[in-house]
Amino acid sequence: MNKFAKMTLAAMAVEAASVESAQSLVQQALLNVEAGSAAAMHLENAMSAMTETKFTDAEILSRNSQNVNVPIDEKRALTLKVSPTYTLDSVNSVTLKSFRKIVGYDTFESIRKKTRGESKDTSDYYNVTVSMMIQRKPVEAAAAPTADPYAPNGAATLASTLDKGFPYDD
Repeated sequence: MNKFAKMTLAAMAVEAASVESAQSLVQQALLNVEAGSAAAMHLENAMSAMTETKFTDAEILSRNSQNVNVPIDEKRALTLKVSPTYTLDSVNSVTLKSFRKIVGYDTFESIRKKTRGESKDTSDYYNVTVSMMIQRKPVEAAAAPTADPYAPNGAATLASTLDKGFPYDD
């Protein structure tokens, strides 16, 4: 029973890992318990719940996002969540490069709008520069054709007949 408890805890700890690895852990745990027991029934229910689980795009994007903290003052850092909008993208890291408080932004904004209001904007404005490492997983490509579409009868291909040049001459 101790082995079963360890396998079950391992399966529960895999929440951040992929569903496939969690399923394999549950399958291994099923092999180590007695068939027909209550533990086997629980593991079978867990396996069926995992196979039926489909993640929404929002869950995938949330999992592929990163947080970055900008220490703008001593009270509380500005925390931003950088999230992709395409499910095959994932943000691997976000590095804070620089941040600077912009002084007089409300004055520049009022000049741009050409209206000087009596009320002053009490908000603080910051220019934040970050660097990101983003990964895009490739879409499954179509399988290679079984035969050359330009030489279906097995004749020599154009590439094999071309002269390769000086260093490759035979």
